[in-house]
Amino acid sequence: MRMRAIAAGRLRINQHNSVYLIMLVVCLATWLYKPGFLRSTNILSMLRQASALGVLTAGQLFVIIAGGVDLSVAATMQIAVVIYTRGFNFYGAWGLAGGIALALAVGAVMGIVNGVIVAKFRVQPFLATLFTGTILTGIRQIVTGISSAGVIPDPIRFLGRDTTAFIPNAVLVFFVVIVVCLVIFNRTVFGRQLVAVGTNTRAAIFSGLDADGVVIKSYCAAGILAVLSSMLLSGYTGYADMWLGSGFEFSCLVAAVIGGNYLGGGRGSVLGAVGGVLVTTLILNAVLLFGLAIAYQYIAKGLVLVAATLAGSLATRIR
Repeated sequence: MRMRAIAAGRLRINQHNSVYLIMLVVCLATWLYKPGFLRSTNILSMLRQASALGVLTAGQLFVIIAGGVDLSVAATMQIAVVIYTRGFNFYGAWGLAGGIALALAVGAVMGIVNGVIVAKFRVQPFLATLFTGTILTGIRQIVTGISSAGVIPDPIRFLGRDTTAFIPNAVLVFFVVIVVCLVIFNRTVFGRQLVAVGTNTRAAIFSGLDADGVVIKSYCAAGILAVLSSMLLSGYTGYADMWLGSGFEFSCLVAAVIGGNYLGGGRGSVLGAVGGVLVTTLILNAVLLFGLAIAYQYIAKGLVLVAATLAGSLATRIR
């Protein structure tokens, strides 16, 4: 009976929640070196830093579950910053509102374009989204002349940097996105369709699903959440950098994989992705806290990725 209880305890560890064990180990090691590391103010600060990447990873999860990948999200973030920032600088509050609406529309259209290329023309998602992201970056540079987008509007700064009841607004937005994604993936028809298409596209088509439409919708969701992520990140940094979010297209993939999400599609976990985002942010803070060069961040991130993969594989074998 006791052995069964131990086995049952082991079975609760899977490829999605094993990342939290790694996060616990990293937190413990860092806390032993710097006891003040786990203060509430520092934790909230790290959560604020993680929010933009977390929202972007949530959008990427739609695409991953459907069996794809989106490398154009960083380009979408960058052009979104240009749109709503310049709208505010030229036309004030009304320009900001119109700029945000236009940026969301651009994100959705970008997702639709990616989805059509991948679903209708059967182009590999990696190549298709890499090319469309490059084209979008070129368009942005032609329009702006490679100049700064201007000053970040106060409402965007309020969203990315300020707090409500001692909780960063960015964290509140991230939490809302998590809840919405949990509902979509676990309680809606669209969530089940994503899993079906990602598991076996041909079987999904034979069962009557509009597989192409599901893929296009997944990329559309990724594009919209990329715009929201840009608002959190630009509001946090406080400046409209033309290359805002550069490298985030790979960081969100790393976070998703660390969280045990399979890039081949068919399955995924929101909470696993959240764990991957938290571990990724934690590594960055730990590396800086230990006073190591930023290059060690990549080594640590790779080691955590290997450890999370091995832990998930071991948990699956035990199960």
